[in-house]
Amino acid sequence: MFKKIKATEIPKRKRTSVTRFERTPEWSAMRAALERGLKPSEACYVTFTPEEKAKYRIKSLRSCARFVKKYLQAAKLPYKVRAYHTEVGDTITVSQ
Repeated sequence: MFKKIKATEIPKRKRTSVTRFERTPEWSAMRAALERGLKPSEACYVTFTPEEKAKYRIKSLRSCARFVKKYLQAAKLPYKVRAYHTEVGDTITVSQ
């Protein structure tokens, strides 16, 4: 079938696989805490040591932070995401 459309109307492929970060027990715990809600003075974070990153085959801190940010936008939760490197490992923080 041939059809001429605008470039903005091109259909996009949906992601069918589950991300590596999404399979971790740390994400399950963080998601449960976010669904319960955070008080204004509370925050939650997850830290991945180099051993955990190798175990879960996580290569990029930035992609994990993007995943959390997109989850918060889809759930319409008013939280901020920060991702940074510490001496212990890579940390993703969610706060108000």
